[in-house]
Parts: sequence; structure tokens; C-alpha cells
Amino acid sequence: MARIVVLAERNLTPMRGKTAVGLIRYREPEIVGSIDSTRSGMDVATALGQDVGHGIPVFRDVPESLTARPDTLAIGVSPASDQLKPDFRAQILLAIESGLDILSGLHFRLSQDPEIATAARRHGVRLHDLRTPPEDRRVAAHVERRQGNSTVLAVGSDGTVGKMTTMLELDRAARQAGLSSTFLATGQTGMMIAGGGLPADGIVSDFLAGAVQEHVVELAERFDWTFVEGQGALNHPAYAAVTVGIMHGALPDAMIMCHAAGATSIEERPDCRLPDLPRLIAANEEMVNLVRPDGDCAVVGVSLRTLGMSDRDAAAAVRQVTEETGLPTTDVIRFGPEPLLAALLAHRDNRRGDR
Repeated sequence: MARIVVLAERNLTPMRGKTAVGLIRYREPEIVGSIDSTRSGMDVATALGQDVGHGIPVFRDVPESLTARPDTLAIGVSPASDQLKPDFRAQILLAIESGLDILSGLHFRLSQDPEIATAARRHGVRLHDLRTPPEDRRVAAHVERRQGNSTVLAVGSDGTVGKMTTMLELDRAARQAGLSSTFLATGQTGMMIAGGGLPADGIVSDFLAGAVQEHVVELAERFDWTFVEGQGALNHPAYAAVTVGIMHGALPDAMIMCHAAGATSIEERPDCRLPDLPRLIAANEEMVNLVRPDGDCAVVGVSLRTLGMSDRDAAAAVRQVTEETGLPTTDVIRFGPEPLLAALLAHRDNRRGDR
């Protein structure tokens, strides 16, 4: 097991520190601390205001974090920019000088930066750039998956609405139920958690569907359930391309729609209004079934992010979405993923009965 300190300077919040929160939630035994000078002296749970990271200290900087004896610094933010902020560069260089390996999901490639790469060689540490695309390139083709495998994809109404978390929670619930199950990461945070996967937004568009297909077909040989992390949203003006590439590569048997309770527009684009959920669900189904030979993929449930709401308001939001869509709905963290897993099992059984 690694001993990881997570760099989230000025970003250790549930939304801006999505990568940090994901790492802390799903690799908690390996996390020895986080770095955010604006919240130093707290523990992670207090800093986030969430029930995750209790007792994990927040440090002021890398030198202070060394008291926890880390061996790895993980970059806990994932900005859209391909530039490295000066304060992050300084902390990364301090970590390298202290002998820490660096785990990065940034668009900025640490290994291609002369100053950082030279420092890493001098101190004998490894730079892990997770967004480096695979060297093998192939376009998608019609490839049959093993009979008996069910592939499930998370889709969403926006970018940060819990697609990764939903698939991780469903994978965990499936394995706890004794099912043969796995999780396929398609983004840097999921890759940090799972220890593998593919960086979908770092792959040339022509080859994205082929890369996803290759992974899904291989996993289908070994597992009965494959839970694929989605990216972006079909209705997102910036990220729809990666959404479609993953859809057409995975060709899922079923999908889970992820949505933030009360959202009416794309988070960073207030002018970009969200379609109503039934219309968005139909559009996602159509986008897969245009390519899927049997046209049999369906959204079978809704994963609702209710972050910041009271339990009472969250339960009311779940009921409202259930009524609006006619689909089982839950917040997988607050209320658990079981209704979604039950819907997936029922969908699988219905498809088998139709054959």
C-alpha cells in the first residue's frame, strides 16, 4: 500500500476538489493527509463538511506533510486548463526533492516539463502522468461481447454530477451481493482509485470509441458486470464529444442517468439550460441505440446528487425525480445504490426473457 498525501491547495471542497474527495473516499486507508493552506489544522471531514476523511489531517504545505511519512504526492484537482499553477509547481518540486513519487491527472504533463523531469531524475522519483493516451490506436468495430456480461454506463446532465461515484458504488454493491463485477475508469480520478483504466479526454477522438471497446470486451471475458465511468454530458457544449465516444465504445446494455438535484443549467454555463430529464434520458438512449445492433439499451434509473441538502429535502428531491421520470432514483452516497442495482438486475432478466 502507498502512503499518499493529496495536494488540493485552496481547493479542498466537495466540488473544486473532486479528485481529492474521490481519492480520500475510496483509498482512505492509504491517505495520510491532504494539503490546503487555507484549511490547515483541520481534519479532512471538517474541511469538506462531509462524513469522509475523519482523522486525516490537513497540512499547510509539503514540508509539514512529511511528518505523516508519505511516499507519494497525488494532485487532487483536475482543472480544464493545461497550465500548471506556480503554487502547485512549487509544492510538486518540494515533494520531488523530498523523495515522493508524483501521481498526476492533470492535462499538463509533468514528465514533459524540463524543470520537473530533471528534478525527478536527480532524486530518483517516478512521475505518473495518468492522462497520457495509450500508444495503441484503433477505431471501433462491431465486436461481440461474451454472452452473460452486462455493461452499464453512467451518463449525466452535466459534468460533475456523480458518474464516477455512481459506478464505484454500484460495483461495490454488486460485489457485496456476490456478483462478478468490475469498474472501468475513463478519467484521471477513477484511474487513481482503480489503479487502471483509460484517460478518455486525452485520446484523439477517432480512437476513443475503439479504446473503450477494447477495454469493455476484455473485461466482459472475465466479469459478468462491467460498470463504465461516463464523462461529460450529451448536452454539454464543451464535453459532448467525449460522452459520445464512450457511449459508442461501450455500447452499454443499460445506463444510469446522473443529475444534480435542482439544477436547471450547465454549472459553468448559466445560459445553457438543461433539457427536462425525460427528454435527456430519451436522447441518451437514442444516441446509443443508433449504433447498438439490437437497439435494446435503456436508462433504468437515476442517480441524484443531493449534496448540501437536508435529508428531508433530499428525500423529497428523490421522490420528485422518481415521479418525473418513472424510474427508481436514489442518492448513492446518502441513501445507497440498491434501488439502481435492483433495476439493473430486472432489466437484465427482462432482456434474457425476450430472447
